[in-house]
Amino acid sequence: MSKYNRSLSIAGLLAISVLLTSCAQPSKIYASDKKEGVYFALPQGWKKIEQLQLAAQEAKSTATGAADRAASVLWQEAYSPNHRVDAKAVLSLVTPDFPIVYVRVRSLLGDEINSVSYNSLRDLVVPLTGWVNQTVKAPKFDIFNDEEKVEKGARGIHSVFQFTQTDGTSQTIDQTSLLSTDHATIYVLLIRCSTSCYDKQRGALEKIATSFTVRGK
Repeated sequence: MSKYNRSLSIAGLLAISVLLTSCAQPSKIYASDKKEGVYFALPQGWKKIEQLQLAAQEAKSTATGAADRAASVLWQEAYSPNHRVDAKAVLSLVTPDFPIVYVRVRSLLGDEINSVSYNSLRDLVVPLTGWVNQTVKAPKFDIFNDEEKVEKGARGIHSVFQFTQTDGTSQTIDQTSLLSTDHATIYVLLIRCSTSCYDKQRGALEKIATSFTVRGK
């Protein structure tokens, strides 16, 4: 083979390499709602639980005000590396052995707009403030992080804590709860799994939490 032909062969291989690289799948999933100005990133390959599935599960709730809150949801999705996870698992507090990431954006109801505080944002899932202040009977729990988070379109609380369920399982929750600058919308990113699961995957889960961005409408 001549020197000229060898050059053509190398050039051809380089071109193929570039094509393969450009066609490769992205390493992350970018979940977003452009209308609400919210996004975050997850590892590629995680299963998505659609908004319609979550809404159908939420509609089964008989809790006071549940229907009104569900009707005010602007965007919600969930993700997990376990492809068997469903909407019921997402909206349950049963301790999962695999990570579940749930995002929810909703308009505040009329009686909520003037009553939202950092404490109420912190207590969206469990009464963490009451546990700390001993005004509510508390399980065994630990708080690893509880700090203010400020975004362009919202501000609120980022908390990481673990607690022991009545069944004896320990669950870790990484929760970001933000209130829009006009006090009309709340943005929540909830990451949870068993404490042993969270400890093993802490780095990846912290990256998801850090990527949560709210720019607003």
